[in-house]
Amino acid sequence: MTAQARTVELSVRLVGGDLHRITLPEDARELLDLYAAMAALPAADRLLQLPLGGGKAACTVRASQVVSVVSEPPVVLELQKPVTRATGTAFRLRRPQYAIVDDFLGPGEYRELLALALAAEDEFKTGQVSTDNGSTYKPEYRQNQVVMHFGGTVHSRLLQNRLLIWFPLLARTFGIPMFPLREVESQLTAASNGQFYKVHCDDGPDIPRVLSCVYYLFREPRGFAGGNLRLYDCIEEEGGSRRPAETFTTIEPLPNRMVVFPSLEFHEAMPARCPSGEFADCRFAITSWLQRATVANPDATFGWGHFRCGVVAPQFLDAGLARSSAP
Repeated sequence: MTAQARTVELSVRLVGGDLHRITLPEDARELLDLYAAMAALPAADRLLQLPLGGGKAACTVRASQVVSVVSEPPVVLELQKPVTRATGTAFRLRRPQYAIVDDFLGPGEYRELLALALAAEDEFKTGQVSTDNGSTYKPEYRQNQVVMHFGGTVHSRLLQNRLLIWFPLLARTFGIPMFPLREVESQLTAASNGQFYKVHCDDGPDIPRVLSCVYYLFREPRGFAGGNLRLYDCIEEEGGSRRPAETFTTIEPLPNRMVVFPSLEFHEAMPARCPSGEFADCRFAITSWLQRATVANPDATFGWGHFRCGVVAPQFLDAGLARSSAP
């Protein structure tokens, strides 16, 4: 038995603003002609079909007709740009290295860290940028709030010890030989409405950071949008110069998510959108850096001490608990 064609109610708006309401069967020739007329345009001016009424209706428009879109809650889009280079310059485009560990802490540990962040509102200070002369406030480059001394807290040590457990696997993942640790540096940050940190890398001639570790925590349901982490492709040119490309990988901040990447990677914290402006609705993050010691401590060879000297203790090797050592 042949199914009967459905009846379609149409609202046709013409140039000049005239609106006509038409009823046609869905297989009517006039209906096909109508959509064919709209589609007879340059490929760049494609047709968009938008559902209305929960999918009970649809609005079909040309792409060139769209002027603006209002979303509630806010939607933050990140659009890629093509890679560009100077004519005649040889370069290699390298994708960023990173690892994501979800559910990094136990549920109770996560709740305790979040409670600490929410209770520490008075301890946050305006984020600054490191320069040759110390730290400077550069609002065009960095806008967020920071607890600089977080690395000395008991809660920070919990996160640091968990990172040390992952350290051998992370080093192997990134192809980095085990190295003696100087310290694990940590900051607690909060990004409120419109706050960001422009593209940068964490290492430098006088900054012995090797691995950067960003741990996300925030209240749910989340009171912000955006705040994503961008890891940029790297353009490596002849002569050893490096610069970020305009292409990137986007990582969404999720609660209890740890993102680890080599500190030489170019990255950016995109603006957060926090309509309420309330501190509790911020996107919180704990950023830790695993620093390389310039001189290894040969006497620190037991327990966590082998991370200070860069050599896995024989006791660990004999017990089968470790499989690699520093070169």
